[in-house]
Amino acid sequence: MNKTLIINRAQCEEILTVEKCIPYMKTALVALSENQAKVLQRTMIPHSNGNMMANMPASLVSENVTGSKVIIFPGPETARMGTNQGIIPLFDITTGELIGIVDAELITVVRTAATSAVATDALANKDSRTVAVLGCGKQGKAHVQAMLAVRNIEKVYMWDLYSDTTKSACELMKKQFPSVEFVRCETAEAAVKEADIICTTTPGKTTTPVLLGSWLKPGAHVNAVGACSARGRELDAEAVSKSTIFTDWNEAVQRDGGDILIAVADGTIPAVPAMYEVGTVLNGTHPGRTASDEITMFESVGISVEDIAAAKMIYDYAKENGIGTYLEI
Repeated sequence: MNKTLIINRAQCEEILTVEKCIPYMKTALVALSENQAKVLQRTMIPHSNGNMMANMPASLVSENVTGSKVIIFPGPETARMGTNQGIIPLFDITTGELIGIVDAELITVVRTAATSAVATDALANKDSRTVAVLGCGKQGKAHVQAMLAVRNIEKVYMWDLYSDTTKSACELMKKQFPSVEFVRCETAEAAVKEADIICTTTPGKTTTPVLLGSWLKPGAHVNAVGACSARGRELDAEAVSKSTIFTDWNEAVQRDGGDILIAVADGTIPAVPAMYEVGTVLNGTHPGRTASDEITMFESVGISVEDIAAAKMIYDYAKENGIGTYLEI
């Protein structure tokens, strides 16, 4: 029987960064749009304490690997305790061997930000210099790193519903990126109005938008990240209707893209608008942005092939560098 490489959370943190993850997310998005990936929609089992057990399977055929992210999305009590965990088992498609088991906690944060970086690089104006981040938790801070990786950003406007969170995030980012100006904003509007790129990374669990279309300046690019179900949104209908919409996977957004679906359901936009997968921009079958004053939007709900691609990157690096533990399972 073959041995399986186990890579724990600390080892994943040693290996995985937003910058390293970006090319793997590009590979995953292109593979999806070229039918070189097989993806199933996320399924979740709810529990009375608010925990959701999620299963997110995918095959990345181009890398000969298949697997699933199996993870607890924590309810309030579990989130406070920090006891939620997740894993990604990886199988060789050809042999069926369980080649690796990778901790999933860090992957969720990093691959999301790296995917936004891929979309931003494909869609945002090349001369973008300012970023707004709405939501200053783990995902917001990761998106700062992601945006700096693909554009020459000079100023970052940061806002969170909780002012202490905004303050601490700004202080941390200033230490990490001393050449960039970080501005603590009292309102979301103040953060957005001068921004070339906007990243919405709030929990996205309410129907109250944090980003209004009236705030967007011509030529802005929006990464809509926080809302990943049909029941929550971060953007209002005007922001959606003013934008050319790109997605990680059209099928998933048609089910879970609350930014769009809520506006359709309440009649503020007449129907689900045209949507284009970012993978089609990356492989040249869609032109992407066609004018400097066009507003583009990346509706990201998070898809399992991104998790599998990130886990495969960690597995390959760990195997090559002698990281992790081999066990016979």
